[in-house]
Amino acid sequence: MGGAPSVGIMALSMRFPVWFCALLAPVLLAQGSAQFDAVVQPYADRKEFMGAVLVAKGDSTVFAKAYGFANLEWDVPNTMDTRFRIGSLSKQFTAVAILLLAQQGRLDLNASVTQYLPDVPAAWKQVTIHHLLSHTAGIPNVTALPGFATRRLAPSQPGDLIRLFRDLPLEFAPGSDWRYSNSGYIVLAHVVDKITGQPFVDFLREQILKPAGLKDTDSDSHRMLLRHRASGYTPFQQGAGNADYTDMTVPIGGGSLYSTAADLHRWTLRLHRGQVIGREWVQRMTTPVAHDYGYGLAIRNDKLGSIYEHGGSINGFNAFLAYRAAGQIVVVVLANLNTRAVGPIAQRLGDVAEQ
Repeated sequence: MGGAPSVGIMALSMRFPVWFCALLAPVLLAQGSAQFDAVVQPYADRKEFMGAVLVAKGDSTVFAKAYGFANLEWDVPNTMDTRFRIGSLSKQFTAVAILLLAQQGRLDLNASVTQYLPDVPAAWKQVTIHHLLSHTAGIPNVTALPGFATRRLAPSQPGDLIRLFRDLPLEFAPGSDWRYSNSGYIVLAHVVDKITGQPFVDFLREQILKPAGLKDTDSDSHRMLLRHRASGYTPFQQGAGNADYTDMTVPIGGGSLYSTAADLHRWTLRLHRGQVIGREWVQRMTTPVAHDYGYGLAIRNDKLGSIYEHGGSINGFNAFLAYRAAGQIVVVVLANLNTRAVGPIAQRLGDVAEQ
């Protein structure tokens, strides 16, 4: 993978011939790669991580490496083309779908969800699209409900899933508190269905993914023959084992996508540059509402500026995607082994990139 010339190379070019700097560039870039690899390799050695990692500064990839196996039973290694389930990284795509509809004048973020889904409970009248996007609606989290472990095994439509929690009392008055809820994003997927008259997955593919140039990102399905698909694993006392099954129609809107590191790099830059939705809508998406959370993204700050990020977890997979705005630094960590490693890896890689 090619990378942008380092500051050291540009400084040397002022003092030495271009041909000398050209010879030195691979050495300096290799040294930089070694710093990134030194972050990840210990996790891989301890069998706490396998997957793919990418670090970029703007359009230039400065580090990209795959670790471990896409399939342990066949000893198939992970590569940078491996497609991983990304769990809740999917939420930012759903948020963008909603914001695109708002940009087109087809949806009001401050309108009650009952305006678009008239068959939902009267108790939801005070729940707005804004509340759903920002986890401030108070709707109970479906994945935390008793019996969900069994329910996730069967194919579902968003309307079917909503019936699991629609009659439960709200956990707090809409807008008065914050609590992470996958239910809200399932409801948002159903809103897209109703407004557009087409399945959420089709709208997302046609209006978001294809225009953004994402060729390796889509809704996953166990029936689909998907090239370069990673198998998902869970650590047990005796070692890694196959992860439990989840029908991928169940986490629709909140965790149903697969992607690659390169596609997520491309997506992040185009999103934050205002090339997917308008900049004013990106601004709304990246403005904290509560608990340092905007729409499908968490927001925090370091000494250089704002960081927009999100983690993802689904059976057999973990993911983390971060964008450090000051240096246009994109960090992607995709894993097909359920551990807590992806967040710390992403944090340390971002810190190295800022040095």
